[in-house]
Amino acid sequence: MYRLVVSDLDGTLLNPHHRLGDYTRDVLGRLQDLGVELMLASGRHFGDLHGLSTGLGAGSGLISSNGAAVHDAAGNLLQCQALDPGCLEFLLQDPAFDGVHKNLYRIHDWLVERPEPYLLTYHQESGFAYRVVDFAACEPQPILKAFFFSDDHRRLEDLDALIQERCPGRLATTFSLPVTLEVMAAGVSKGAALGRVLDGLGLTAADVIAFGDGMNDLELLRDVGKGVLMGNADPRLKAALDGQEVIGSNAEEAVARYLDELFLGAGG
Repeated sequence: MYRLVVSDLDGTLLNPHHRLGDYTRDVLGRLQDLGVELMLASGRHFGDLHGLSTGLGAGSGLISSNGAAVHDAAGNLLQCQALDPGCLEFLLQDPAFDGVHKNLYRIHDWLVERPEPYLLTYHQESGFAYRVVDFAACEPQPILKAFFFSDDHRRLEDLDALIQERCPGRLATTFSLPVTLEVMAAGVSKGAALGRVLDGLGLTAADVIAFGDGMNDLELLRDVGKGVLMGNADPRLKAALDGQEVIGSNAEEAVARYLDELFLGAGG
């Protein structure tokens, strides 16, 4: 039986309103009573994850910013990988990015230059929010992740290609959602972050079952003992992981239902 459950949040563990359902809370609580460990792995900032993890028994730690940061259950930073500072001027000032909404994750905060209320709808459960600042006037601190928000997915795909052309081998890119292009340091992924902490937990990849729905879950789902895709997963993820199990949607609290059946005998 698997000893560690690793789950993405948006589109996976959270419902379409970006909240934890009551049934999900109940199942995760009963798993904790059985000694099954839980780890959250998300593109979200640690401050957001930490708020969500309270009371869920996520005792094995938190993977945030798509793997750019890992914290233990007490909130201590175990590892982080910052963006190459030499790429930031291009990412933040090149005219190619004009018109898309720019976001920066530092270790302790989320920065934007102009408000985008839609993004805050993802964070109602935790209350985590951005600060509006002038990027040029910010004190220099490590940037863990930059992400660009636009409802024009083709525009984001073009920017993705441009990033690879202008900063070859220096940055990793992914899409957590079709509307968000996410940029981290080269080699950063949820799967890579998990791989680095398993030894400290006394576990191997074979001990892990993981759930996800976005392209930023690819390495995680591919490299664990069992990777499970959501029915609402990105079609590109389903194609890349062809043959792996697909369950119901996050609207159906399908992760909790799957775990209930696997570990608890469907509530028995």
